[in-house]
Amino acid sequence: MMMQLSGCILAGGRATRMQGQDKGLVLLGGIPLYQHSVKLLAPQTDDIFINANRNTRDYHATGLRVVADTLPDFPGPLAGMLAGLENALHDWVLFVPCDVPQFPADLAEKLWQQKGDALCAYACDHQRAHPAFALCHRSLITPLTEYLTGGDRKLLLFMDNIGAKAVTFDANPGDFINLNTLAECREWEKQHRLPHPVPLLAVTAYSGTGKTTLLKKLIPQLRESGLRIGLVKHTHHDMDVDTPGKDSYELRKAGAYQTLVVSQERFALMTETPGGAEPDLMQLAARFDTRELDLILVEGFKGESVPKIALFRDVTDRPYQTLLDEFVIAFASDKPRQDVTVPQLDINNITAIRDFIVSWLEYHP
Repeated sequence: MMMQLSGCILAGGRATRMQGQDKGLVLLGGIPLYQHSVKLLAPQTDDIFINANRNTRDYHATGLRVVADTLPDFPGPLAGMLAGLENALHDWVLFVPCDVPQFPADLAEKLWQQKGDALCAYACDHQRAHPAFALCHRSLITPLTEYLTGGDRKLLLFMDNIGAKAVTFDANPGDFINLNTLAECREWEKQHRLPHPVPLLAVTAYSGTGKTTLLKKLIPQLRESGLRIGLVKHTHHDMDVDTPGKDSYELRKAGAYQTLVVSQERFALMTETPGGAEPDLMQLAARFDTRELDLILVEGFKGESVPKIALFRDVTDRPYQTLLDEFVIAFASDKPRQDVTVPQLDINNITAIRDFIVSWLEYHP
């Protein structure tokens, strides 16, 4: 019979490959990465707590206990395990890392059943060991403290030293895959068709600057870079995407509030907003299927609080300074301006603008 278990999620690392972001709090499918571990761990343990060294208030938001390393300078997962053993409510502790969104539903049961007399058992698959998935007894506090204070940090070496039992799992596709970078998180979302927050990037300018002309050249280059692009275009005109005389037009004019026109090639949802207020950009963006997109470009909406690239040409004969609010991340013009503090781009060099956007997305996915 399995004893009561504490579950500890290891989220105390530096996450250097996450561009400085706290790995456990990076969104995956719209929720923090560590909460995927919480969901899978909850049915297998009697209580759950988190080892974290940063942003503890954010982790506390779930109502779970948060414990920090007792050793300084982020010495690695073993320091998190030590903190977990020292703070566990039960004698046995099941550890899982915060950056693995999928692991076996029978992790605790199989480690318990196959540990034998060992004070620790850890998971393997048929390719490699996964020692951060470990079931450990609290009596290991002393040998683990001695190991760490002696300057050692290697997790598998410690497992060998204490005679831990390696337990092999017939892992399902996706089990034990850790996500180390933001790009890997986005790729996971694509593969598992998870919703994810898609960045919005507005292209703003005075009328006559050539926003549409630039976007017509830019979008193909972004697609060549592997990005899936959505587009929101603002217009001040009474626009209609339907064709008078067609059945869909007549049915919509008969009073349908929303009309979805569908063919094998595409579909279009038309929503009537007679006399309505100025459309809300965030509400419009929420209508996209974010599983299919990497970036939503916005033409217009220069008053919105979203990242923007401001375009300017001298021929507009208007002050460029009024385009430069706090949300402008780059200024693309036909000549450099000495008083512009954001990165400046050549408005006629579409490739350079593309490269800037691709680089920006790496840090703002």
